[in-house]
Amino acid sequence: MDKRIIIEEVDQEELSNYSSMIEKLFAAIFKAAAVSKEDKEKVFGKLNEEITGRPFKVAIIGQAGVGKSSTLNAVFGLNLPTSDIEEGTTEIIEKIFPMGDGFNLSIYDMPGLLQSRKKDQVYEEMYKEILPTCDVIIYIIKANTRNVGDDCKILKEVVLPICNESSIKDNLIIAVNKVDTIGETIDPDDPELMWDGIENRPTNKLYECILKKRADIFEKLISENLVLLNSPTALKPEQVVFYSAVYNYNLGEFLKVVTKAGKRGWIWTGVKGLDLFRKSNTN
Repeated sequence: MDKRIIIEEVDQEELSNYSSMIEKLFAAIFKAAAVSKEDKEKVFGKLNEEITGRPFKVAIIGQAGVGKSSTLNAVFGLNLPTSDIEEGTTEIIEKIFPMGDGFNLSIYDMPGLLQSRKKDQVYEEMYKEILPTCDVIIYIIKANTRNVGDDCKILKEVVLPICNESSIKDNLIIAVNKVDTIGETIDPDDPELMWDGIENRPTNKLYECILKKRADIFEKLISENLVLLNSPTALKPEQVVFYSAVYNYNLGEFLKVVTKAGKRGWIWTGVKGLDLFRKSNTN
């Protein structure tokens, strides 16, 4: 398998004060606690090393049409076109986005599985190589799908075992996208099942459908032992988030899940995610 790295540019106007957010927080804490100058320097040195020492790595996984690029754009503030991953590729493509002040965001757009037995074998090896290196692993499911069986199969047989073997289960997020389209699969002619574009929220009727779909998906994930309470091998319910990347719906919850992911999820929120929290709260 070939490995390729692409360095992407980011709008510099949006980068101001990103890394200073964490520093401002710690500075306020230190001031209140009367921390010595020497201790401050030690903490800020370690903090800088953690943030800039290596990229914040994200792997995004999903079948065709789940909205991987729109999710990356919404949750990580990027401006990506449609996915650059072509069907049949055996390249490992790492895209690095410099975020300023030495902080880099690294994205792996992973090819989907269940294409063919031969391709899946190659792709699974890619998963085994890449996923253990990532700080956050996002597996996207379409909320409007009638059957999540294939996604459960991939999670159960490939993704979750890799995460458990590498002790990175807490890095994994199941992201259920396109909740705004659930009504279309029920009755595309019912205006009460369409997204309220003026208020940018689901109508009451659509919201009830979202709740039902949420319960159905959770029931399936639980029945497959993918999501359970107090399990050493399954995910916790809070590692599952329902959202709409197109409408920035429930992104605040998504960002909270990223913050709690693994040992380094907090870095993203502290460096850039606070701005996205604010944006999501205004929608």
